Amino acid sequence: MTRIHLIGPGAIGGTVAAGIAESGRHDFTICGNQAFDALTVTRSDTKEFRSLPVRVVTKPSEVSRADWVLLAVKSHQTPSTAEWLKAAVGPSTKLAILQNGVEHKERVRGLVPASAPLLPIVVQLPAERTAPGKITTYGPALLIAADNDIGREFAGLFENTSVRVQLSDDFMTRQWEKLCLNAASGSLTTLTMDPDAIARVPGLRDLAKRIADECVAVGRAEGAKFADDFAANLANMLAARRGNRGNSMYYDRRDGKELEYDARNAVIARLGAKHGIATPLSSALVPLLRALGPQG
Repeated sequence: MTRIHLIGPGAIGGTVAAGIAESGRHDFTICGNQAFDALTVTRSDTKEFRSLPVRVVTKPSEVSRADWVLLAVKSHQTPSTAEWLKAAVGPSTKLAILQNGVEHKERVRGLVPASAPLLPIVVQLPAERTAPGKITTYGPALLIAADNDIGREFAGLFENTSVRVQLSDDFMTRQWEKLCLNAASGSLTTLTMDPDAIARVPGLRDLAKRIADECVAVGRAEGAKFADDFAANLANMLAARRGNRGNSMYYDRRDGKELEYDARNAVIARLGAKHGIATPLSSALVPLLRALGPQG
């Protein structure tokens, strides 16, 4: 039986945890700040729900080394998990990093043994945590991993569950495609506090495309492979959608929490500078988004 610890039972972590729990095949523990006895995941469209008993611990001293650790806190919260990672990750523990952005490994390097295998994960999972242990999902749960030995082992953890794992032979491009979406949609939705702003407000479709253009340029310099019309197609898709519910950064601004702008927008400016690529929009978005978070 595989021993798995999941750190961060928020919207993403809670939904993924439900997939692990429903398989019934693993020795599974959730590591979080608040205790709860069960995970309840509700589908927004059908109101169908499932409630799964789980083991939740709130202190790093309550866990031991695991075979797998799934890190599902937001990117900027990674340093706060240092004690959990120290307790749960040994030299051979596999660490799956379920976060936004393209710097998954860089965030945890130094917090875990150098020999611990690291697996970045792209998350496509629209969900919202409404209370500890309670999640509402607005679409299917898809996790994308590299098509290699550790990626295939990760996919096996979710066999016959509600969480689908897709293996990609070009994980670099999948990461940057998701970053383009987050950089454009997340920033404009959060700044306007309007999930339909790109579709509703004249000019925002073009602004979304220009943000995506910067992301595409930097991504190509990093090795991602984009179609020539990727940014235009992304902007058109965002401009055609109405009835959106927002995204995690939108929810965080609504709730007065720190915003995840570094992994979504600042990274484009940071890596653009490394490659000598101008990113004026990404550079301008960062201080604007920083100003919206808690101050002091």
